[in-house]
Amino acid sequence: MLIVGERINTFKKSVMKAYEDKDAAFIRREVLAQAEAGAEVIDLNAGSSLAVEPENMRWAVEIAQDTVELPLSIDSPNPATIKAGFAACRNPQAAWVNSVTLERERLEELLPLAREHGCPLVALCRDEGAINRSGAERVEVAKRIVDVVDRAGISLDKLYLDTLIEPVSVHPEAALVSLDTLRGLRQALPDIKTIISLSGVSFGLPGRRLLHRIYLPILMYEKLDAVFLDPLDAALMAAIKGAEAVLACDEFCMQYITAHREGSIDG
Repeated sequence: MLIVGERINTFKKSVMKAYEDKDAAFIRREVLAQAEAGAEVIDLNAGSSLAVEPENMRWAVEIAQDTVELPLSIDSPNPATIKAGFAACRNPQAAWVNSVTLERERLEELLPLAREHGCPLVALCRDEGAINRSGAERVEVAKRIVDVVDRAGISLDKLYLDTLIEPVSVHPEAALVSLDTLRGLRQALPDIKTIISLSGVSFGLPGRRLLHRIYLPILMYEKLDAVFLDPLDAALMAAIKGAEAVLACDEFCMQYITAHREGSIDG
């Protein structure tokens, strides 16, 4: 299970304030804390307004890559912001383009960038319209995305399909739809990696971390490859180790045992 730290997101008021105040120390602390907690990729979201987002992204990339050597996920619906982030990357081959949809403008702007650098690419299972509400519809969108990405000359082993998740507070079947999507992708596109943003399932509800700890092991059972999450949630990170052990993803439970000996699992 590949862990992408998602704490640097302007949905959080503290992160928004750090961008507005140009609080480099705050960004450094967040990056380092996530790396020390087990994140293997650091997601950077700088969305506030189109006028300042590209410059904010450049600023955040420079701070992050001076803090850790992990790959950075350059996260924005705005292609100009992603390009600005890549321009600041010292190692763009390792950075992630996050993300594309079947929207023509985003494809035309970002597929050449991914092809040029040979870097990972996150694609949402979403077409030009509203979010598809059934797993079968999302799988059909995913097939079209794979075809477009392949024809663009991008290696499919660099592609991560985001199955999408909506809040269960708004759409009660949302978590089940994402599971249906994941299951369908495994059948239709077994060689393509999958990813999801875990926090989306709990938006608008109290006790959000509990829902994340419950839902992620179920996703892991369906062979999810990677996840955007908060690695500072120690109980969630422990749940991952436990799930890997019981799902036969941890030979002889050695990673679980090691984590317990190091004190990161309270059994």
